[in-house]
Amino acid sequence: MNFEDGPSLIWGIVALLMVGSSLAARQLPLGQTLKMALAWIAIFAALFAIFSFRPEIKAIWQRVTADLSGTSNQSAIGDKIVLVRNDDGHFYVRAVANGRPLDLLVDSGATNTTISSDAAKQLGVDVDRSGFPVFVSTANGTAKSFRAEFKSLKIESLEMKNVKILVSDTLGDVSLLGMDFLSSLSGWRVEGDKMILER
Repeated sequence: MNFEDGPSLIWGIVALLMVGSSLAARQLPLGQTLKMALAWIAIFAALFAIFSFRPEIKAIWQRVTADLSGTSNQSAIGDKIVLVRNDDGHFYVRAVANGRPLDLLVDSGATNTTISSDAAKQLGVDVDRSGFPVFVSTANGTAKSFRAEFKSLKIESLEMKNVKILVSDTLGDVSLLGMDFLSSLSGWRVEGDKMILER
């Protein structure tokens, strides 16, 4: 026990004494008194365990919420966003586009950030189909795309306004975070199974 544990121990003893004196004052049968005393001891032990392991419990809670929110493979450390390589070998980022969540595959081979038509509808993106389409080369061949923009794009604490993007009818269900975004950062690099984005 160190010096910082002293106040906690004192409060625990005081609480047990208060419960003990309360039970003694009620003059209950010995068996019932012992059951109630054991129940209170169990409650105090559970509270003490929660208090003692609060950093570990906080870490577990953060991991669970990250898994549920889809951000378990990314974290913000100071001015850096760290992405962990996914099982399929790619890096993904969970962003918030126009106030709604959007998963993007980080593609340094893509010139422009490009989303599917379905994603554009879900995010409320206005697509300008009146102008000339933009033809981009993809792994599946040439894809016709149209110009659009996010009113806002946020990744962790990094937020950008009026982000120019492309919307493709043939992209499928994958949205790409391209070099136009990566080049707007102060730097980015891959170290082993991690990609580091520097704001």
